[in-house]
Amino acid sequence: MTAMEQKEMAATSIETIVLNVLRDVQEISGEEYVDIGPGDKPLGTLGGFDSLKGIEATVMVQDRLGCEIERDSLFVSEDGQRAMTLGEICIYLAEVTGSGEKEVA
Repeated sequence: MTAMEQKEMAATSIETIVLNVLRDVQEISGEEYVDIGPGDKPLGTLGGFDSLKGIEATVMVQDRLGCEIERDSLFVSEDGQRAMTLGEICIYLAEVTGSGEKEVA
């Protein structure tokens, strides 16, 4: 398996974990889960998924990945000004877990 294939597999695994956590949070809270894709923002797309559930989901993702997340919530930008897409969340997690390389501008 090439390094690129390993990174793609890691990214897919991260996305699966995030989606499973979102599904679990929605189920626990009695909200309906709808499928989302990389361009969708869980905050605003998933019914009842608010900033508090975002913090809960962040802790669950951290536990499942076994990593330290330095933000209160994965679901808002670091400056707290906008909701993050699933794709952006997965890129951040790939960097945190060492599964991806940080792009240099």
